Amino acid sequence: MSPDPGISMPIHQTDTAPALWATPRRPRRRWGRRATVLAATAVAITVVVLPATAGPGSPAAAGAVPAAAAPAPTGAAAPANWNGAPGADGVTAFGDSAAGTSPAPNRQPIAAMAATPDGGGYWSTRTDGTVEAEGDARALGSTPPLQAPITGMAATGDGGGYWLVAADGGVFAFGDAPFLGAATGITATPIVGMAASEDGRGYWLVASDGGIFAFGDAPFLGSTGGLRLNQPVVGMAAGPSGQGYWLVAADGGVFAFGDAPFLGSPEGAPAPVVGVASAANGRGYWIETADGSLYAYGSARFAGALRTDPDLAPATALAVAPDGQGYWEAAVARPLVLLGPFVATCYTGGGHTATGTPTSLRVIAVDPGVIPLGAQVLIPGIGVRTALDTGGAIRGARIDVWQPSLNQCVQFGVQRVQVLLIW
Repeated sequence: MSPDPGISMPIHQTDTAPALWATPRRPRRRWGRRATVLAATAVAITVVVLPATAGPGSPAAAGAVPAAAAPAPTGAAAPANWNGAPGADGVTAFGDSAAGTSPAPNRQPIAAMAATPDGGGYWSTRTDGTVEAEGDARALGSTPPLQAPITGMAATGDGGGYWLVAADGGVFAFGDAPFLGAATGITATPIVGMAASEDGRGYWLVASDGGIFAFGDAPFLGSTGGLRLNQPVVGMAAGPSGQGYWLVAADGGVFAFGDAPFLGSPEGAPAPVVGVASAANGRGYWIETADGSLYAYGSARFAGALRTDPDLAPATALAVAPDGQGYWEAAVARPLVLLGPFVATCYTGGGHTATGTPTSLRVIAVDPGVIPLGAQVLIPGIGVRTALDTGGAIRGARIDVWQPSLNQCVQFGVQRVQVLLIW
């Protein structure tokens, strides 16, 4: 159980990874009329991109912005600044921020962003370390080929440099940003983000367990590294004094340390949190979720948000202009690979799947030789499902869709559907 996210706790950093466990598979009950399994059909691989939609914003209510409605499972129309290529991404501007852009098509999504000091531009970094500069941001370099993906970015206060951090703790410094240390070889869990001190002479790295690694003049003020969290930490933001920071978990839990105030959290949001950014005065912050919704707290001003499908075109990064009057959101359109026609039957019952996860509406059973376990698929008319189960009768071009009741399985019957792999 997560601690109260409103409490600042000086907890010492630990390097111990959380315990892992596996749940033994339980027998599952199956229902459904047996149908002849169609022979797998050879099809040409077709890549389809279903990008996000920039939706109009609405004023914040009670300090937080409610999540935007998700589009239909079959995708949404592209905004004007979307390039629509396979693996393409787009950056949309809100408030007084300079117009967003669509960088060149790249299979690697945008992992993090940082604004320039005057808010006239921003840098974005992809997971492969490619940095793109927009507006008045100066291109200062990208990383060489990496062993681990880039997960965070921070800029110096004068806009003359920036740092990138990789999941393995490697830190890459560009421009006038000094290299002050890295967590390579000392972190037991992946690094998921970073923040820099105002004077540019220090930075913090945060791991998915909430462990904090402080370098330069950035002080260690506490962490959640010794606690068991319901969901992993996904990002951090620092206050302007350099004496406080916030950590945010995927479930919306916010953890405040030092002089950073707890101002609210979007726990229970319909999509996982992907990022956080702080207001320049240290009295507010924005939290971004994968469906593009923004939750504004304290002095943070809500100026609009994306409306996107978190499975097909998830939001991935957020950057806020220093004046707090505008920001940018990045999202990536995941390409779809057409697998062809399948026979879909239904099963029900409680328990766990072949992979150890509980049965749920997100689950389908597959032939792992056709659809890999763990893969996400889009089934038009049914929605996005994850291949987490198997079955003795599920062979070739056939899937079994879980439903919570026998009556719903009766209504489902046997269907012939198209299946698209979400790449």
